[in-house]
Amino acid sequence: MQGRHIPSNLQALGLDGILIINVRSFVERRKHIEAQLARFGMTGELVHEFDADDIDPETDRAYFKGEGLRPAQKSCSLKHIVALERIRQRGWRRALVLEDDAVLSDAFLAGLAQALEEAGSHAGPHVIYLGCGGNQYTPRSKRVAGQYLYRNCRGRLTDSYLLGAAAAGLRLEWMARNPTELPIDLAFDKMDHEMGIAILWFEDPLVEQGSKNGAFRNTLEPVARPPVVQRVHFHWKKLWQKRLRQLWR
Repeated sequence: MQGRHIPSNLQALGLDGILIINVRSFVERRKHIEAQLARFGMTGELVHEFDADDIDPETDRAYFKGEGLRPAQKSCSLKHIVALERIRQRGWRRALVLEDDAVLSDAFLAGLAQALEEAGSHAGPHVIYLGCGGNQYTPRSKRVAGQYLYRNCRGRLTDSYLLGAAAAGLRLEWMARNPTELPIDLAFDKMDHEMGIAILWFEDPLVEQGSKNGAFRNTLEPVARPPVVQRVHFHWKKLWQKRLRQLWR
């Protein structure tokens, strides 16, 4: 590892660092995610570059094309790019990237340790999604006792994922060559397939996205449901996807 000092509690887990995607003016969200991590004796490093008003025309042309993305979506994408650049530059083998609305489960620390331990059996470049991605779950029929990581063909949004310098570097290479009009989660799916990055889901998920479960208003959608409506929608879908539908999957 190069660069910043690694806290001993992260070293014990086999984690090199935590990066937090945050808009500078989103103070409430920043306090939220810092409090979430503090529950487990952890802290993260904020990614504040490229708020929407900071995006210059040259950077815009380098990474985006078309008219499909709103400024907030471009900002989110560029902040993830900054996180990937830090991971690659520092040579981190295992880094956790969190968005500021991530809601961590009570089992987060134990699950994170399990994910990092099992990740050792995946030698090639890979990414591990810790969240449920708006309620996506590996079918019960494919689950194996004692196994936590499962291959999939797509990611689970970008609220919480683990990856290392090799996968970060491949993503950055792709983005340097391919200006996109896709939101960052869909762009990640496309590049991971093309660059040979294995996509792994952690079961059961350790994170929910606050913009999906109603804890925060969704700032990336032009018309978002009120948080109370979003909360009801999310928990009904969770009951259906995680409990009822699993009865025959």
